[in-house]
Amino acid sequence: MNFESVVSRVKAEKCAGIRYQQAGHHHFRDRVTVYRDGKLLFERFCYGEAAGIVFSVWAKSDDGNGSPLWDFTGCNVTSAPQEVPHTLTDADENSLEFDGKSIRWECTQKLKSDSANGYGGPVYWVKRLFGAV
Repeated sequence: MNFESVVSRVKAEKCAGIRYQQAGHHHFRDRVTVYRDGKLLFERFCYGEAAGIVFSVWAKSDDGNGSPLWDFTGCNVTSAPQEVPHTLTDADENSLEFDGKSIRWECTQKLKSDSANGYGGPVYWVKRLFGAV
């Protein structure tokens, strides 16, 4: 399974992206955002008093079989390649499943824009108007 159906859903919802968060309470809060141009953003946050982002990595696309092509060049966490989702195995209206695990990634937010990650402002909306994204 690849991300085409998810990207199509983002476009149909007229969103910049759809954010999914791993269900259940774990040591970390992991989320994946799928953007309308096919890019993916994985973010890991810690809990507690020092809550904040641990690391984030981008994938410009997937390999056509649902495996994101993560770019770890800017990531300083050595375990990041083992921690990110490796293959999309299922997707429905409200959730994703990665790596054949029964843990679902539930839709938490439909982003009309995401300026912090380059999906907002006048330049983005002009590109979107002309179908560039």
